[in-house]
Amino acid sequence: MASTGSSTSGTTTTGSEIISSVNKKSGSGIDLKSLVTGLVNAETSVAQSQITKKVENTNLSISSFGTLSSRMNSLNTELTNLEQTNARATTSSNSGVVLTVTDEANAVDVNSSIVVSTLARGQAVSFDLTNNGFSNAFSNSSSRTASSSIDQGTMVFTLGSTATTITINSANNTLQGLVDEVNKITGVQATLIDTDGSGSLSLSIRADTGANNSFSISSGSGDLSAFNTSDYSNAWVTRQTTAADASFTVDGVTVTRSSNTITDLFAGHTVNLTAADSSTAIEVTSSLATTDARARMQSFIDSINTVKTFLKTETQRGLNGAEPGSLAGDVTAAAILRELSGLTTTPITGYGSTDYYLANLGVRTERDGTLSLDTSAFDAAILADPTVADIVFSSKYSATDANLSVSGLTNYPPEPGSYSFSYTSGESTGALDSNSITPLTNSNSQKVFTGASGNSKNLSVTLLSDTTTSGTVRFGRSLIDTLQAYIETLTSSSGTIKTRTNTLTADLATYADDQADLDAKIEALTNDYNTKFGSMEAMVTQLNKTGEYLTSMMDAWNKKD
Repeated sequence: MASTGSSTSGTTTTGSEIISSVNKKSGSGIDLKSLVTGLVNAETSVAQSQITKKVENTNLSISSFGTLSSRMNSLNTELTNLEQTNARATTSSNSGVVLTVTDEANAVDVNSSIVVSTLARGQAVSFDLTNNGFSNAFSNSSSRTASSSIDQGTMVFTLGSTATTITINSANNTLQGLVDEVNKITGVQATLIDTDGSGSLSLSIRADTGANNSFSISSGSGDLSAFNTSDYSNAWVTRQTTAADASFTVDGVTVTRSSNTITDLFAGHTVNLTAADSSTAIEVTSSLATTDARARMQSFIDSINTVKTFLKTETQRGLNGAEPGSLAGDVTAAAILRELSGLTTTPITGYGSTDYYLANLGVRTERDGTLSLDTSAFDAAILADPTVADIVFSSKYSATDANLSVSGLTNYPPEPGSYSFSYTSGESTGALDSNSITPLTNSNSQKVFTGASGNSKNLSVTLLSDTTTSGTVRFGRSLIDTLQAYIETLTSSSGTIKTRTNTLTADLATYADDQADLDAKIEALTNDYNTKFGSMEAMVTQLNKTGEYLTSMMDAWNKKD
């Protein structure tokens, strides 16, 4: 008779195999396989249920955080589309004139007809450096590269009524050296151009637009007379364009400007002239567009509500028989929902002497946490002050003194708010937010004061003229910019959502280990029970056989009698 642990032909007989064998031979008649399964389940089902539930819930949480990340990215895209919108709408009947709003606070309504006769031009002169006319100017007449040597001497560059003497000496007597000296003159640009790709160089000199920006070049000394512009009959000197002002009419009134970009025609607007056509009247308009602004505000509210509703549904705890959300009890998800709610209810600073709230634009918070828009209140707010929409759509730097220009770093802006600034002419320092600041000097020789610490860190104040100045400088961070910065902290590769997802994924690995341990326990219990019941069943079978033998013996004895 085979017994537990015995082997035949190298094969070990297990407890389950014993049961299967003896159950065929008039054993106890009990379904030992079901009995073993029931006993093992009784000992392990609670632990198995707990692991299964943990795995299911964790996978649901990971999936929900993935959905949240996707919705946050979609929200970010929607916010970008809504950003920097104006409460004003501008139109132009022809692309020859482009009207844009640059200062909503001071912008006026526009409804005008513009006819552009000529565009502003800048004088441009080209010099064919390969021409023999330059043979005396170059030390090596066969070479015309940026490093080619030119003769030393002086030349006079006259821009408008201002004459500048350019000196060519041993320190700069190359073609590139001459270009660099010309480029030191404000409003002038010199460029070396390879005209055919083979090294045939031409020198181009161009000035800013406007009739007053015409220029001429004359030689003071040396062999630089080839650069003179007194005679355009020379084959190597060509005047490509002449200096001219833009000429146009506005509602029949003739206007001239030195530039095609005009900032002083309509208050709060910039006009860009792009084409001249004296036969075409171009109609331009600008007016408050409350309908468009209202639609954009509603889109903003809808976008926020979509995310908040998703989070609220996924974090609900399932009270009063309701089904709990996949993120119920998740502290990270709950914190995100609180943060979103806080961003839309906290004061917005840096846009004036007082703080603003979304309520100033007619935005209300409903009992369920969603936002709604009182359109009448919104329209009234925009009509009273079009710039109030900036608190949602446009971050803004400003100053109470016209002598101050304010800016900041895009990636690391200062904290929103209002800061004091003061400077006394002749002093080596100024004060920003009560901190003494030593200024740097920009390319326009203006003093620039930049905060180095505290809330005003990275806030830069430029003093437009070196005069005693004091005032308030401000940085207002729009709600959109604030939300987008927060979304970045959530969705980046090292952000909150990714960190939480990594933690949940690590939990799955732990649960997998727990499952492996439980599987090993189940296997061990099953084998143990199979072995025990297999041995018992074998004994019962043996007893049955013995009983059958004794019965047959008794029957035989009885027949003898």
